[in-house]
Order: sequence, then structure tokens, then C-alpha cells
Amino acid sequence: MSWLLENWFGSKESLEAVREEIQENLHKEIYLGVSGLDDPEQSSNRIPSKELFLSLNGPWDNLDEEEAELLRFVHDQLPPIIRDEVGIFPFYTQVTRDGYLVLTYIRNATEQSILLDRLRLDLKTPEGKVVASKGFDMMTFGPIGDESSRPCEFLFRWDEFSDLPEEEVPLTLGYQRPGKQSGESVVAGGELEMDEMEYYRQQLAANPVEEGKVDLKALGLKKGENGGLKVVVLFRNGLDKRLDFTEVPIVVHDANGEDIARVSYTLENMKVDPKAFRVIAFQIPASSIKKQDFSVEECTVFIPKAYEKQKESKVYDATKSTKSNGFLQ
Repeated sequence: MSWLLENWFGSKESLEAVREEIQENLHKEIYLGVSGLDDPEQSSNRIPSKELFLSLNGPWDNLDEEEAELLRFVHDQLPPIIRDEVGIFPFYTQVTRDGYLVLTYIRNATEQSILLDRLRLDLKTPEGKVVASKGFDMMTFGPIGDESSRPCEFLFRWDEFSDLPEEEVPLTLGYQRPGKQSGESVVAGGELEMDEMEYYRQQLAANPVEEGKVDLKALGLKKGENGGLKVVVLFRNGLDKRLDFTEVPIVVHDANGEDIARVSYTLENMKVDPKAFRVIAFQIPASSIKKQDFSVEECTVFIPKAYEKQKESKVYDATKSTKSNGFLQ
């Protein structure tokens, strides 16, 4: 058994024992709500799991054929997934020295690749009590291809628990989808902290969306983690139909007008309802920053395609927050 599967299933004597254990411990799938359906779980429009391509990237490339076949078998035996949805299907949990490990398949039943940003997941007891809640940065996980799946593990460390249950208490993975107009998204964007989201909501309430106008602009900029930058972008739809935004180019200039960064995000299933808006934080990684000697407070950020319509303006820290984790939770 490889080091990866041994780390997961070290107490099992064979792959057949692992297979039986998994079949006995399948959980309920969590849907991220990218289809726009109010209750996607109620949909009967589903795709058999075996019709999705299972991609074994990263450490899973090192599995031997028998071990890879085990993961394919488990995946193909999962219940059908709702069409046009992205689901997280926990198939095994393990108490480890470091924390509570949840093994999942992330299944993408849409016709486009999906890049997740940040997932806030929790662990619940059978009575529904939340004992741990954690935000997982999924940008480094990479894209999940159209109509494909990838295995993914989520580790809740013991010091991240708000309440430690007894070891024999089974825990299940939970996720609460953001409201349709909450300004939050798990796809190609980031979650804002509550005080920052409230600030932008107040500002936008004073300047409601204009009838027939589509607005895309940068609202804020501040330092991010690991030497990166966080940019807050407004998507506003004044039309009578839902819009899909497919691309967001972002340019950051220093005080002299020189490039600090030029990036472009490809968005998948980024929808804004009629007469609605979304405010999303994007991360510019340190590897995309061209200069190091600059002051964020003196920088200007803008969306190039919107630049002709509005004068470039300096960006501010909306809430003057001193929190080091920026706009992303």
C-alpha cells in the first residue's frame, strides 16, 4: 500500500478491506449551489458518477494501478450527481494524531472547468451541533475540469475545534451556501469579512444599480497573505436578465503609473441576477507582482475594459481594518 493510502487507511490489512470500509461510511453529498437552483438537492436531473472523469492529480499520480483502481471504483459507485452542480462527497473520515480527516471527491457536473477559491466547512455531531468550522483555501488545489472529479482531503486540526467530542462520536461535513445576493462566492472569488461586506452594502445602497447598466469595477485594495494583494471587485447587473461574467482583468499601478501587477481571472458559472450585484475579493499572488518597493496606499487598481468609461481613482482600505488576513476569511 502506498504512503498516501497507508496514511489514510493504515489500520486496514488490504485494499479489499479498505473498499468495504468506504462503502459502509459514505456520507451525504454537499452541493455548492453553482447551478442557481434554490434547492439543487431536489433536482431529478442527474448524471451517473461513472460518467465523470476521475482526475488523480498531485500525490495521487504516484498510486499504483491497483490503488488507483480502488479510488475509481469507489468514485463510480457514488450516487448520481445533479447536473450543472459542483458537489463535495465525503466518503471516509479518520481520527488522526493531528486532527479529524475527511476524505472527499469534489465532483464537477458542469460543462466548464471550475476554480474554487475558499470553502468554509464545518463538522457536526449527529445532533447537529457544530464542533469545528474552518475556511479552506482552494486556489492552490487548482481547477476541476468539466464533468470530472478529483479526490480531496480536509483536515480539521484539534486546536481548531470549538468543542472536542468523544472519539466515538461520528462527525459529518457541513457547508452553508451564501445567499444569492450576499456578495459571496466560492467560484473564482473570495468571501468578504462581515464588517467589510456591510461597508460595501451601505455604499452600494446609497448608489443603487442603474437601469440597463452593467457595472464592473475595482472597489478596494489591500495587502494579502504571503506577499500578495487582495482586490475587491463589484459586479453589478442593471438588466432584466441574469448575466454570466466570464473574465476579470485587473491592473495595479504604483504612484508613478508603473505596473505593479497585471492579471486576468477566467470565471466559471459567475452569475449575477437581474437588478442585483455581487462583491468578490480576488487574490493576486506574490508571483504575479512585478515590483516589491511600493506603497499599497498609493496604488491604483482598475479593470482595463472599464477604464475608458471612468477616470482612474486611487483605491482605499474600505474599513481601515488592521486585520492581517485581508478580505478573504
